Amino acid sequence: MRESFRSAMREWRTGICLVTAVDAERRPIGLVCNSFTSVSLEPPLVSWAVDHGSSAIAGWRAAASYALHVLPPLERPLEHPLIAAFAQRGGDKFAGLRFARNENGDPVFPELPTRFDCVLHQRIELGDHDLMVGRPTTITHPAQNRES
Repeated sequence: MRESFRSAMREWRTGICLVTAVDAERRPIGLVCNSFTSVSLEPPLVSWAVDHGSSAIAGWRAAASYALHVLPPLERPLEHPLIAAFAQRGGDKFAGLRFARNENGDPVFPELPTRFDCVLHQRIELGDHDLMVGRPTTITHPAQNRES
């Protein structure tokens, strides 16, 4: 896991991720974030932050797991269909989108090659945001095919 974690973190070049989960009623929720960072290598931990003003803050606080998708470098990120769908406030961000589910039941987009499937390790209220610290259970990234 250690080498896979380090290798997948090298894919973080854009500053943009897509985070998806399910709320307490198992409805999919998602948002675009730029606060993603690695926290620890041993054990592997990552974090991101959600604004208390998020229309889905109750869902994020109820989520026991989430999928964090790292977007590849994009010339015009706001034109990417997933960013356009998830950057909006409120509404059904998944309307018309095709997605799968990971082992935790979280929505995932297999076309995004780098993903951290995480279980919540800790949620910390900091000012007007919640810092979500997750422990990756599965890491998917293009470089893993080159590591063998």
